[in-house]
Amino acid sequence: MRISTWPRRGLVTTATLGLAIATAALSLSITGIAGASEPSGDVASTEVEFSVVTSNNSGLPCATTPGNERAVVRGHLTGPRSEIDSSHVKGTLYSHGDGYAEYFWRYPGDGDYNYVDEMARRGHVSVSIDRLGYGASDKPNGNSLCFGVEADVLHQIVGQLRQGSYKGDRTPRFDRVGLVGHSASGLIADQEVAAFHDVDALGVLDSGSLNATPLVLQRAAEQQARCALAPDAAAALLNPRSPAGYAALEADGAQFSSDHIANVEPDIARDLVDRRTKDACAGTRNSAQALAGNPVRNNLITVPVLVLAGAQDRLFPNPGLHAATYTHSSHVTVREVRDAGHAVAFARTAPDFHNDMDNWLDSTGL
Repeated sequence: MRISTWPRRGLVTTATLGLAIATAALSLSITGIAGASEPSGDVASTEVEFSVVTSNNSGLPCATTPGNERAVVRGHLTGPRSEIDSSHVKGTLYSHGDGYAEYFWRYPGDGDYNYVDEMARRGHVSVSIDRLGYGASDKPNGNSLCFGVEADVLHQIVGQLRQGSYKGDRTPRFDRVGLVGHSASGLIADQEVAAFHDVDALGVLDSGSLNATPLVLQRAAEQQARCALAPDAAAALLNPRSPAGYAALEADGAQFSSDHIANVEPDIARDLVDRRTKDACAGTRNSAQALAGNPVRNNLITVPVLVLAGAQDRLFPNPGLHAATYTHSSHVTVREVRDAGHAVAFARTAPDFHNDMDNWLDSTGL
């Protein structure tokens, strides 16, 4: 496995860093990559829908029984008009983390932070979604939406993208598919790729296992207490079709801001706090299991991997530690975005984030 980072200002240096996982030693070589591609073409975006079942064939057991319900995941296909008007494309599926929704990737408040539009201007096709339980997507019982179920749902979406069997005004078939997950979705994406081997590249942003801080498990435990104390807790546990079973990961907006936001414009920061979401109780209920399982299962991943984090991330810093778990990947790229926190897409250094993502997408043929 080769691990690389991209230096700033075109400098090329070489270094070696020993990273231990189990008994394996990994080397870190720092190499230069070509600059970001130029914006191209008109940007087009269209609504898409994916019919899925809340099953769990991921191999990651859950503490609760999956609901096996039919549900709809909704999102958008965005890219250069000439690309998404064609019958075959290559592109990337993006899944947001806990506390967010599709707006993490398709932000309506300020065009400078609309990631999928920016990638489209640079020639890339994106599919951004609301995870089940968020935004415009269906909201099954949150006690049945563990990370294994969500990995299975992502697998179903990848299959529909490859077949062109999803719904929308434009439904091109994807000849190449990348998968990128932020925060909790990074752990979910890990499990999807390890189980199903159906994507061409994997991106894990502000997420990980060996680099998770104690604050991650603390917030998970606090959310579980809120799940147990919710007025509808009994109904949510007893009725598998109840839309209940959700609670916020952070206690309030101030705690969310402290955990997620660094070097963000004040108006954007306030909007992110106002938009924060409730999260499925089954996800954090199984978080310790997911954190323990990922380092073991990530050696099943062979495709190129990007591990990226904000340099001031309080939840998942030091992306190089998590990168060490991909022992069989053909190439692992490690990036830290300067002056950015967990909400890496919204820091004032978002242009650096965009350049890093553009470079990596280009390098993987996406």
